[in-house]
Amino acid sequence: MQHSGEKPGTRVRRSKAPSSGLDAPRRRLRDALATAGLSLKEASRAIGRNDAYLQQFLYRELPRRLPEEARHRLATILDIDQQQLADRHLSAAMSDRPPAQISVPFFDVRAAAGGGAMPPDLSSSANSDSQDNAGNPEVLSPIGLGFPSSLLRRITSAPAASLQLISVSGDSMDPTLADGDLVMIDTARKQPSPPGIFILDDGVGLVAKRVDAVPNTTPPMLRLSSDNPAHSNYQRHLDEVHIIGQVIWFGRSLQ
Repeated sequence: MQHSGEKPGTRVRRSKAPSSGLDAPRRRLRDALATAGLSLKEASRAIGRNDAYLQQFLYRELPRRLPEEARHRLATILDIDQQQLADRHLSAAMSDRPPAQISVPFFDVRAAAGGGAMPPDLSSSANSDSQDNAGNPEVLSPIGLGFPSSLLRRITSAPAASLQLISVSGDSMDPTLADGDLVMIDTARKQPSPPGIFILDDGVGLVAKRVDAVPNTTPPMLRLSSDNPAHSNYQRHLDEVHIIGQVIWFGRSLQ
């Protein structure tokens, strides 16, 4: 039946009422916009989209999911976690991602690539609360240095809990390690097999040396070697040294 005022063959389009059955991400977006006092049009423009973008997302499910860039922009504007704007499957996948940054403890002490320095108790420092360390000069409180997780995993697959950072001093490990280099230690690696560069207390002080086992020795002996031929090598009984860990990475200033 044709209504009065309609031209023959013309259909009248009636707008679809907004659906009340919004899923969780859409409800959270709607509520966050209301809290912020932003209209759908204003928020759409703020994220660089057309005026109807968020209206269509909320009530027509177009797009079905917000793109990552749109989620990030909205989360920043609305001061919310962007995971609140992701559906449960995507949110679960995001929760399984490794953290963007991993903190590695840095001890403000130098291992001598030379004559040796009195060693602090690095192992106690890494595993003790800073309040427990108060008043004990042998126990240092580390400073956490953040590494992007992707970079740290390129350096090592070792658990972050086993990693520590300290500086080296002296020239006995030149040209491999220079005075002032920052070295990362894997404290889970305490056996010099295969040989490598280790940070250890040799009974005199904290040193950075190449360490390997001297074959056919009883009791077991370790050979502590310098890369710089100007420095002599020496041996220690295994029970005379305390190996902190193996050097697996170093950083150096070019200044």
